[in-house]
Amino acid sequence: MMKLVTTTWLEKNKKKVKILDSTWHLPNTNKDPYKDYLLSHIEGSKFFDIDKNSDEKSDLPHMLVKKEKWEEIVSNLGISNDDHIVIYDNSEVKSSCRCWFNFIYFGHDQNLISILDGGLKKWQFEGKFTTD
Repeated sequence: MMKLVTTTWLEKNKKKVKILDSTWHLPNTNKDPYKDYLLSHIEGSKFFDIDKNSDEKSDLPHMLVKKEKWEEIVSNLGISNDDHIVIYDNSEVKSSCRCWFNFIYFGHDQNLISILDGGLKKWQFEGKFTTD
Protein backbone atom coordinates (compact mmCIF):
# COMPACT_ATOMS: atom_id res chain seq x y z
CA MET A 1 0.00 0.00 0.00
CA MET A 2 1.36 3.38 -1.00
CA LYS A 3 1.89 5.82 1.85
CA LEU A 4 1.29 9.51 1.15
CA VAL A 5 2.79 12.29 3.26
CA THR A 6 1.60 15.88 3.27
CA THR A 7 3.71 18.89 2.40
CA THR A 8 3.36 20.05 6.00
CA TRP A 9 4.66 16.72 7.28
CA LEU A 10 7.64 16.81 4.91
CA GLU A 11 8.48 20.40 5.80
CA LYS A 12 8.62 19.40 9.49
CA ASN A 13 10.58 16.18 8.85
CA LYS A 14 12.97 17.16 6.02
CA LYS A 15 16.05 16.47 8.13
CA LYS A 16 14.82 12.97 9.09
CA VAL A 17 14.20 11.61 5.57
CA LYS A 18 15.89 11.20 2.21
CA ILE A 19 14.05 13.11 -0.52
CA LEU A 20 14.05 12.14 -4.19
CA ASP A 21 12.79 14.15 -7.15
CA SER A 22 11.79 11.56 -9.75
CA THR A 23 10.29 13.87 -12.34
CA TRP A 24 10.05 12.35 -15.81
CA HIS A 25 8.28 13.72 -18.89
CA LEU A 26 6.99 12.01 -22.01
CA PRO A 27 9.50 12.46 -24.85
CA ASN A 28 7.08 14.48 -27.04
CA THR A 29 6.89 17.24 -24.41
CA ASN A 30 10.51 18.29 -25.11
CA LYS A 31 11.00 18.92 -21.38
CA ASP A 32 14.19 17.98 -19.57
CA PRO A 33 13.41 16.78 -16.04
CA TYR A 34 16.99 17.25 -14.83
CA LYS A 35 17.05 20.86 -16.04
CA ASP A 36 13.73 21.37 -14.24
CA TYR A 37 15.33 19.94 -11.08
CA LEU A 38 18.30 22.28 -11.39
CA LEU A 39 15.97 25.28 -11.65
CA SER A 40 13.80 24.41 -8.65
CA HIS A 41 13.62 21.52 -6.20
CA ILE A 42 12.90 20.83 -2.56
CA GLU A 43 15.97 21.61 -0.51
CA GLY A 44 17.96 18.47 0.27
CA SER A 45 16.40 16.40 -2.48
CA LYS A 46 18.40 14.39 -4.98
CA PHE A 47 17.43 13.74 -8.58
CA PHE A 48 16.39 10.18 -9.42
CA ASP A 49 16.81 9.77 -13.19
CA ILE A 50 14.20 7.24 -14.28
CA ASP A 51 15.81 6.82 -17.71
CA LYS A 52 19.36 6.26 -16.44
CA ASN A 53 18.21 4.13 -13.50
CA SER A 54 16.48 1.66 -15.81
CA ASP A 55 17.96 -1.16 -17.88
CA GLU A 56 19.44 0.88 -20.71
CA LYS A 57 20.32 -2.30 -22.64
CA SER A 58 16.68 -3.33 -22.98
CA ASP A 59 14.71 -2.52 -26.13
CA LEU A 60 11.75 -1.76 -23.87
CA PRO A 61 11.53 1.50 -21.90
CA HIS A 62 12.12 1.65 -18.17
CA MET A 63 12.74 -2.01 -17.48
CA LEU A 64 14.09 -2.81 -14.02
CA VAL A 65 17.83 -3.09 -13.59
CA LYS A 66 19.54 -6.12 -12.07
CA LYS A 67 19.68 -6.25 -8.27
CA GLU A 68 23.42 -5.46 -8.16
CA LYS A 69 22.92 -2.37 -10.32
CA TRP A 70 20.01 -1.24 -8.13
CA GLU A 71 22.18 -1.54 -5.03
CA GLU A 72 24.81 0.63 -6.74
CA ILE A 73 22.22 3.26 -7.73
CA VAL A 74 20.79 3.45 -4.22
CA SER A 75 24.24 3.55 -2.63
CA ASN A 76 25.28 6.40 -4.94
CA LEU A 77 22.19 8.30 -3.77
CA GLY A 78 23.35 7.85 -0.17
CA ILE A 79 20.34 5.72 0.75
CA SER A 80 20.39 2.71 3.05
CA ASN A 81 17.69 0.15 3.89
CA ASP A 82 16.97 1.97 7.17
CA ASP A 83 16.24 5.35 5.55
CA HIS A 84 12.76 6.77 5.22
CA ILE A 85 12.45 8.02 1.64
CA VAL A 86 9.99 10.61 0.36
CA ILE A 87 9.56 10.76 -3.42
CA TYR A 88 7.97 13.57 -5.38
CA ASP A 89 7.71 14.65 -8.99
CA ASN A 90 6.71 17.61 -11.10
CA SER A 91 5.20 15.63 -13.93
CA GLU A 92 1.84 15.01 -15.56
CA VAL A 93 2.55 11.26 -15.59
CA LYS A 94 3.05 10.94 -11.80
CA SER A 95 6.53 9.45 -12.24
CA SER A 96 7.11 9.34 -8.48
CA CYS A 97 5.03 6.16 -8.46
CA ARG A 98 7.51 4.46 -10.79
CA CYS A 99 10.38 5.31 -8.45
CA TRP A 100 8.33 4.10 -5.48
CA PHE A 101 7.69 0.80 -7.27
CA ASN A 102 11.43 0.26 -7.83
CA PHE A 103 12.14 0.59 -4.11
CA ILE A 104 9.27 -1.74 -3.19
CA TYR A 105 10.29 -4.30 -5.83
CA PHE A 106 13.85 -4.43 -4.52
CA GLY A 107 12.71 -4.92 -0.93
CA HIS A 108 12.80 -1.51 0.75
CA ASP A 109 10.50 -1.52 3.79
CA GLN A 110 7.16 -0.22 2.50
CA ASN A 111 6.69 1.66 5.77
CA LEU A 112 9.85 3.64 4.99
CA ILE A 113 8.93 4.89 1.54
CA SER A 114 6.36 7.59 0.85
CA ILE A 115 5.04 9.78 -1.94
CA LEU A 116 4.62 13.52 -1.42
CA ASP A 117 0.92 14.23 -1.84
CA GLY A 118 0.58 16.87 -4.55
CA GLY A 119 4.24 16.75 -5.52
CA LEU A 120 6.36 19.79 -6.26
CA LYS A 121 3.40 21.70 -7.69
CA LYS A 122 1.56 21.66 -4.36
CA TRP A 123 4.79 22.42 -2.46
CA GLN A 124 5.36 25.51 -4.59
CA PHE A 125 1.67 26.53 -4.57
CA GLU A 126 1.85 26.64 -0.78
CA GLY A 127 4.91 28.90 -0.94
CA LYS A 128 7.24 26.37 0.64
CA PHE A 129 10.97 26.88 0.13
CA THR A 130 12.71 25.54 -2.98
CA THR A 131 16.29 25.92 -4.13
CA ASP A 132 18.30 25.62 -7.33
